Formats: sequence, structure tokens, C-alpha cells
Amino acid sequence: MKLRSTAAAVAIAATATMGLAACGGEEAPKAKDAWNASQESAGKYKSMEVKASGKSNGKPASFTIKGDVDGDPQTLSGEMEGGKMEAVIVGSKSYIKADSAYWKSAMGNSGASSAMTSMMADKWVESPESNSGDTSDTLKDLVKELKDDNNESNKKLLSDKATVTEEKVDGKDAWKIESEDKKVKAWVSKEDSRDVLKVEGWEAKGSSNGEEMTTVNFVSHDKDYGIKAPSGAKKMTDLIKG
Repeated sequence: MKLRSTAAAVAIAATATMGLAACGGEEAPKAKDAWNASQESAGKYKSMEVKASGKSNGKPASFTIKGDVDGDPQTLSGEMEGGKMEAVIVGSKSYIKADSAYWKSAMGNSGASSAMTSMMADKWVESPESNSGDTSDTLKDLVKELKDDNNESNKKLLSDKATVTEEKVDGKDAWKIESEDKKVKAWVSKEDSRDVLKVEGWEAKGSSNGEEMTTVNFVSHDKDYGIKAPSGAKKMTDLIKG
């Protein structure tokens, strides 16, 4: 009788243990430890691909940026300024291709601007070298803000009152860090590197060009994205000459 009772107890304990394992019984890290590790990892990325949504100069925007964190080479594509655009930076030169809606919003409605809009719409245009800096700083500024403990979003994620739960994001096993007020969320990989996978409710500007990236998906990092200058790009002076 005693042996049978002992066997039953062992069986119950084993079943409970298996249930815990099936439910992902791994102990969650502290929010501060997990986010600190993510900040450190992000600071080491040489290249990145991110998909972001937010605002550009106060208007809704969504875009994809990939390339070297330092800015060259790099590509940016998406919808902003009320239109669609693509930008490529290679060898300190920048190229842009955009529809008429984008150019109209970016350049204004004067007669000269309308003429330029017509000439540049849907064509690859080589921009002056001095104009490449604003776009190329986007990833660099994003990483800088992720590492800045004085950033308001980081303060919330590093707080002892932030919570950590287990949740998949884009099919990847992750720890979800959520601020006490539920406004800021970050998903980091369960690997020791704690790579940043996604942030929501981000309270910071993403670049010096006026983009505010409130939601960012970190698609990949430290890859060669094979970025090249577009063929057939026209210089602005050549377009004006016709």
C-alpha cells in the first residue's frame, strides 16, 4: 500500500513537472537586466534592417531602413510626406525616387516647385552630397536613443515596476517587457544576447530629419544587404536642363 502511494505521488509530481515545462516554465529575467542586455547588444550592431511606423514632420509614415548603422551604404523606402519614396546612399552620394505626391508635399505648391515635381516624379535623382546626412543618421540616432538611459521610454523599461512575460513576436521566442503604465513595450530575444526584436510606444525622434518611430520591428542585423547605387539616376541640374 505504501509503495503504491509513493508511486502515485511520483507520477503526480512528474505530470506536474511536465506541465510546467510545456507551459514554458523558464524563469523570467528582471526587466532592467533584460533591457540593459538589449541596449548593450544594439550598441554593437554594424548593420541593421528595421521596419518602422510613426510620423514624419507630423504626418503618418511607415518605412523600412537597412544598411550600415554609420549610414553608408543604406536604403530607406516607404510612405511619408503623403507619398511614396525610396532613397539610397552609396559612396557619400544619395539618390531618391519618389512619386509626385511626395515631392509636392516636400517642396510646396509654388509654380517653380510644381515644375520641379513634374520633372522629378518617379525618377531616380542624384541629390547634392550635402543632403545625405539627415537620412543616413536615422539608424545611428535610433541606436543612440536605445542606449540612452535618460530617454523616457528607457526609464520606463528599466524601472523595477516594469513587467516581463514570455511572448512570441514574429515567430521568435521572446521576453516582453512592459512599462508600468502599459504605454511602452519591448520584445527581446530569449538568447543571452537579448537582441531587440520590437518596440512599441517609443517616445523619441528616430532621426535628425523629423521622423518619429513609435513602433519599430528589428528585422535583422550584422548582414551585408548588397546595397548598390541605382542605375540611370539623373542629376538635378540635368533634369532642369532637360
